[in-house]
Amino acid sequence: MISQAATVTEFLATLPADERKVLTKIRALFKKTHPKVTESMKYRMPTYMVGDGMVGAFNRQKNYFSLYLGAGAIDPYRKELKAMGLDCGGGCLRFRKPEQLPLDLAAKMIKATARRAKA
Repeated sequence: MISQAATVTEFLATLPADERKVLTKIRALFKKTHPKVTESMKYRMPTYMVGDGMVGAFNRQKNYFSLYLGAGAIDPYRKELKAMGLDCGGGCLRFRKPEQLPLDLAAKMIKATARRAKA
């Protein structure tokens, strides 16, 4: 989805309640991963940085949701995620229904990415 929202709050407000609920949970995971994490709309999607280092981003596409973290964060869980029916790209995790995302694994992957970001 190409969003014209200026803030993440505006972005989330455009979504149906079930989608907003899971993406709000992902937002919370990003916000609590690092004391210096900043939130903004970059590339027309919610994006999280620590200093100059990208922690990740998420988006709602036409037919799926995306969680962008980088290959290093996804690789240790790739087989497990694929077994759950999730589509793993090089640094992106895609899921069709909000309830498909395992939030516990998402939290681990986000934390791993935040540790590598430069403060």
